[in-house]
Amino acid sequence: MWLLRSLWMTVVFDLMSSFVFADPGEPKIKPFQFSVDLELGMREAVHCIVTFGDPPFEFSWCKDGQLLVNTRGVSHRKTDDFTSNLVISKVDADSNGNYTCKVTNAAGFDEKSAVLSVRVAIISMFCLAVDFVSGDSGEPKIKSFHFSNDLDSGMRESVQCAVVYGDPPFDFKWFKDGKPLMDERDISIHKTNEFTSNLAITKVNANSNGNYTCKVSNSKGFDEKWAVLSVKGSNFSSVDMLFKF
Repeated sequence: MWLLRSLWMTVVFDLMSSFVFADPGEPKIKPFQFSVDLELGMREAVHCIVTFGDPPFEFSWCKDGQLLVNTRGVSHRKTDDFTSNLVISKVDADSNGNYTCKVTNAAGFDEKSAVLSVRVAIISMFCLAVDFVSGDSGEPKIKSFHFSNDLDSGMRESVQCAVVYGDPPFDFKWFKDGKPLMDERDISIHKTNEFTSNLAITKVNANSNGNYTCKVSNSKGFDEKWAVLSVKGSNFSSVDMLFKF
C-alpha cells in the first residue's frame, strides 16, 4: 500500500510540475504557402501570422537557410504585433527557393517554411499577338487564401487578400456569408499596401464560423476568392455552407 501511495504521489507531483513549469506563451505560427501557378513577372506575397503566444515577437525571414534582407524586389515588414508580410514585387527564376519565417519571444520560438516555384511557360508568338489584341491584362487576380484547420476557440486568426496581378488602384471589400463585413470589436480589416488587405479576428469563437469572401475591383474588372472558417468543437463544417445560400 505504501508503495502504491508513493507512486501515486510521484505521478501527481510530475503532473503538477509539468503544469507549473510548462510555458503556454510559446509562439505558434499559422502555415503559409505560395501560389502554385506563379509565372514570371507576377507579384507574390505571403504573411507569417502568430495565432498563439505572448508578445512581443521577433520575426525573421530566411531563404534556403540564408537570412533574407530587404532588397529592391523583395521586402518584408511587420504589419502588426502578430504579423509579418513578405512581398516579392516581380517573381523570376531567382525567386525559386525555400522560404522560412521564424518567430521568437521570451518563452521560445516557432518556424514554418514553404517552397516558391515559378512556372516558366513557352508561348508562341501567335498566342502573344492574340493576347495583346484581345486580352485585358489589367484585371485583378487574387491569390487564394485559407483559414487554419485546427482553430480552437480563443485563438487569433488572420488571412491576407493579396493581388498578384493587375493594375492599381484597387478597391477591397470583405464579406461574411454574403453580407458586407466591417470593423467590429473582435474583427479588424486594414489595407496594408495598395496590393493587400488583411482580415484579423482577435479571438475566434462559434460566431466566427462562416464563409469569408474578399472582392477586389479596379477600372478593368474584378476578382474574388473565398474560404470557410470553422472553429473546432463548434459542429460546423464547409458542408453547412450548402444550406446558407
